[in-house]
Amino acid sequence: MLVQTKRTIMRPFMENDFGLLKQLCTSIKVMEFIPPHFGTETDLQIRERLDNYIAHHDEHGVGFCVVTDKNGKFLGRAGYCFIPEVNLYEIGYLLMPEYWGQGLATEIVSELINYAFDSLLLDSVCARTIAGNDASDNVLQKTGFSYIGERAFSMGDRVFIWNYYEHENEATLANTYQLYNTLVEDWDI
Repeated sequence: MLVQTKRTIMRPFMENDFGLLKQLCTSIKVMEFIPPHFGTETDLQIRERLDNYIAHHDEHGVGFCVVTDKNGKFLGRAGYCFIPEVNLYEIGYLLMPEYWGQGLATEIVSELINYAFDSLLLDSVCARTIAGNDASDNVLQKTGFSYIGERAFSMGDRVFIWNYYEHENEATLANTYQLYNTLVEDWDI
């Protein structure tokens, strides 16, 4: 999976990306709203996270990716994670604090939505934020996600309450609506 925006490139994590992921996972600001630890992570926790990202990509063909600018400078991570509780792919992102407030998150999420619908041919995607993460809530709303409400999701043996969002593929909905109308017109009532 390789996804590009106007200013960024997203590519799958590899074994030698531990140092990049460590930059994110040891930032107090970045990890404030990220479970399961809600704070900085140890090397062992970061290694487990990296292994999970790689395994997810191997299993599903998509996953969380390294995000760089066009010159290769590390910005963060973004991509997809399959959420079995809702049988949907989640769009997620984390950027280093020095890149916050520049519209990059909105740009990245918009392109991930396009990729999900145009390349992966998904009918819908979801996203989640922990209560209080207003900046991420705003990005999701700006990119067309609909707030569904609070939902409980398990992560290992812990349960977290999330703000839950979904975004439906408008083209799929239009095709379904058109097909429905065609079928209804053909019925003899």
